[in-house]
Amino acid sequence: MFGRRYSPDAAYLRSQATVTLPFRPSAVARGITLRLVGASDDHRERRRLGQLLVDELNSDAGLTRCQLTVADRPQVHHHDGQRLQSKTYGYYNCTFADGAVTGARIRIYHRTAVRHQVIAPKVFLNTLLHEWMHHVDFAGLGLSRSPHTAGFYARLRVLAEALDVAFVLPPDPDAAVSGSGVTLAGRRQALHAGDSPDGRAAQR
Repeated sequence: MFGRRYSPDAAYLRSQATVTLPFRPSAVARGITLRLVGASDDHRERRRLGQLLVDELNSDAGLTRCQLTVADRPQVHHHDGQRLQSKTYGYYNCTFADGAVTGARIRIYHRTAVRHQVIAPKVFLNTLLHEWMHHVDFAGLGLSRSPHTAGFYARLRVLAEALDVAFVLPPDPDAAVSGSGVTLAGRRQALHAGDSPDGRAAQR
């Protein structure tokens, strides 16, 4: 017997259909982004610049605050004893109060899963932009969850191109790097937004 097919919900359909952003990043945001590409490997400096970028993007887009944490520890991962099966680059989490997003947080793991090496600048920036796009979905588009649709990756590419850092993304948006906790185009969303009664989480 074939499994039951479920129709896409409103959040999925809107995410899929929305392929542009209603704002353009400022020159300040572009400058901070380029500084991040050339920043040192120190997790505190990356967090400082990353928070500046998130704050500027939120200002440009008219979104609520989102707190960035850069954990100087290896990525959460699963290994079957022979090879790495999955790893979490970072995740986004928020709660809702009276229909508004509050307590939004992005967490990025600063070291690789197996060798514990500091992640490359491009990986850090890719992860940061990816998780911030989840903030756009919840705080900007008002979605009840933030699925990894083709529209999501299209918006992510529009953002990266506007910041002059499209080179940090994979050549094919559908072949994105593995990441946040459901494997979709190489990314994982361990806790889907909406799975928690009092919060929203999306991981890369």
